[in-house]
Amino acid sequence: MASLRERAISQNTLVCLLQAIQGHETTVELRDEASVFGLIVNVDAFMNTTMKYCTYTDHRWDKWGKTMQFDDFYVQGRNIRFVQIPDAVNMMEAIEYQLGSIERRRTQHSQERKKMMALREERRRKREAKSKKT
Repeated sequence: MASLRERAISQNTLVCLLQAIQGHETTVELRDEASVFGLIVNVDAFMNTTMKYCTYTDHRWDKWGKTMQFDDFYVQGRNIRFVQIPDAVNMMEAIEYQLGSIERRRTQHSQERKKMMALREERRRKREAKSKKT
């Protein structure tokens, strides 16, 4: 579960767009001139990205670049220069959906917290009633 800080970052920055393209194939361009093409599996609020079935291309080697295949690939957010948003993704709808998803999780979390607090209060009352009897 994301911390309050992570949820706040996701709601107030465009990282929510990157989170919305989870499940799509795209290219992530890195700060060292390399690029990774693959399936976005997970993105956290700090833009740390986990990908699957990737092709890593390092353009520093020669004109065409040296390519390597990876089943799993992890990129720290600070190493990302650009993320190419697939044409199939409507950016506005993706952002609105992701923000709604964050809001639903927050509402669900607060409802669960209220239930938990009510159970604690009930247990406390039972303990007090039991201690008064003795």
